[in-house]
Amino acid sequence: MPSLEEELFPSTPGKFKIDKGHNMNRQFHRCFASTSTMFLWALFLIALTASYLSFQSFVDSGSRYFSASWGGIQWEKQVRNSAQIHRSGGMSVLVTGAAGFVGTHVSLALKKRGDGVVGLDNFNNYYDPSLKRARKSLLNGHGVLVVEGDLNDTKLLAKLFDVVAFTHVIHGLLLPC
Repeated sequence: MPSLEEELFPSTPGKFKIDKGHNMNRQFHRCFASTSTMFLWALFLIALTASYLSFQSFVDSGSRYFSASWGGIQWEKQVRNSAQIHRSGGMSVLVTGAAGFVGTHVSLALKKRGDGVVGLDNFNNYYDPSLKRARKSLLNGHGVLVVEGDLNDTKLLAKLFDVVAFTHVIHGLLLPC
């Protein structure tokens, strides 16, 4: 049987004895010992987080559009009135991103000129949605209807083009650099 001194002190100076009683620590150390293994674990956690956030974004945006109300006789009448041209040679324009900064100013200028204008905006939270709601009220006050919907919604776009024969589509989106 080894003496207490042999058990506590290693035979070679500068080395230490591994306590074999803690098997869990050794497995943990073996799993995370190398830099490449740590990198792979970090990459896995980043991918897992990104997929979760992407899924949450999809669920949040989907629920907003399932509850969106468009269509019906009254809605079609509002769209036609907003798209009504009030000058000879005028245009009937669908402005996307109409509640944004660029889209609002384009819509107001076209309406002031006598063109028919219908706006489309998804009211996302790229920046404060309350600003977009305020701009929607401003546009409504000038006779421009802003439809809440997504440019990727093919059923909504088909419905808009069934109701109004737009001569032009202007993308008033200000894309981030």
